[in-house]
Amino acid sequence: MTRVYIDAAAGTNPKAAAGAVVFKDDAGQKEFTAYLGEMDNHEAEWAVLEFAVDKALEHGYRSLIIHTDSKVIADSFDKNHVKNKVFRKYFMSVSDKLGEMALFIISWTPRNKNRHADALAKDALFRHRKN
Repeated sequence: MTRVYIDAAAGTNPKAAAGAVVFKDDAGQKEFTAYLGEMDNHEAEWAVLEFAVDKALEHGYRSLIIHTDSKVIADSFDKNHVKNKVFRKYFMSVSDKLGEMALFIISWTPRNKNRHADALAKDALFRHRKN
């Protein structure tokens, strides 16, 4: 089983978002960051979830417990429903990939328990803005 910590950072002027994923299992830890594009923080949280699932599949992680500080994401998977049209495309994209997973759980995690992913996301956004 792999624990996955995700977080996003977004800013305005210019509008931009970045995300981070931290995979932890018995073999160790892997970290990935990505520039996510022009979007607000709520959409960026969804985009980094999709990024995390793609990275998990790419690296052979098939049993995941994903920790997010987004209650909207955690609640959406608990209810298996998303009202927001923008978020729905991410929900559907992730849901379509779940057949490749042996285990997929999303757990709401308080922000203070997700500090490392938060710091990585903020750093990725800072590095993007510097370029």
